[in-house]
Amino acid sequence: MPKAHPPDTKMQGGTNKSRGKRKIAFTLAEVLITLGIIGIVAAMTLPSLTAKWQQRAIDSQFKRAYSNLYKAMTMMKAKLGEIPQCYYPEKNPNGGNDRSQVSGCVEFYDELMQQLKVLKTCKGNAYNDGCIPKYQGVDTIKKYEDTSSISGCGGYSQSRILNRNYAYVLNDGTIIFLYSALPGWGSVFAIDVNGKKGPNRWGYDLFSFSWNERNHTVFLKAGNCSIIEDGGRTSNELLLGIKKD
Repeated sequence: MPKAHPPDTKMQGGTNKSRGKRKIAFTLAEVLITLGIIGIVAAMTLPSLTAKWQQRAIDSQFKRAYSNLYKAMTMMKAKLGEIPQCYYPEKNPNGGNDRSQVSGCVEFYDELMQQLKVLKTCKGNAYNDGCIPKYQGVDTIKKYEDTSSISGCGGYSQSRILNRNYAYVLNDGTIIFLYSALPGWGSVFAIDVNGKKGPNRWGYDLFSFSWNERNHTVFLKAGNCSIIEDGGRTSNELLLGIKKD
C-alpha cells in the first residue's frame, strides 16, 4: 500500500502568504475623482480662510496703531499740560461749524508726530514724494459698499490725497494722511495700517477717523467720510473690535 504523502505545507504556506499580502489598489479614475473633490472643496474654503486671516492681520495692525496714537496723546498732554485743539468741529447754535476747535491743528500734529517718531513727512505732493501709494479717491473709486458715506468728502478726492494733503510715514510703516492741508480739517484723517503693502483700499487696510472731544477727553471716532470700497469694513467696525477686547 503506497504511503500517503503529508500535505505540502510549503506550497500551502506560500499560497496563504500570497493571500495575506493581497494588495488593494485604486483605479486611475478613482484617484482622479478623489483629487477633483479635494480641489473643489479647497477652492470653496481657501478664499474664505484667506480673507479671515487677512482681516485678523489688519485688526492686529490697527490695534498697534491705535495703541501708539493714544500713548502719543498721553505723552503730549504730559509735556504740554493740555492737548492743542484739533477736534472735529461741533455745530454752532447759529449755524456752521466751530472753527476754533481746529485752531491748534498745526501744534497738535507737530507734537503728535514727534511722539510717534515719524520716518518721513510730506506737506503736499505726498505721492510724488514717496509718502503714500496711489490711493483711490471719492471721485475715482468704481464701486462703493455704501454711497452715503461719500457725500461732501471732497478732501478725499484722489487729486487732493496725492498732491495736497499732509501725510506722515511712521517708523513701523503705518501711514497717516490728513483730510486736508494744515491747518484746515486736521481733525479728520486716514490711517493705512500696513503702509504701502497692499491692498491699499478703503475699508480693507485704509480707514478714516476723526479726533473728537467730550468733557475734556479726546477720543478717536469713525470719520464722517468713512469711505468703504466694495466688500470693505467700516472704521467703526475696527473701533468696536478694540472695545470688545
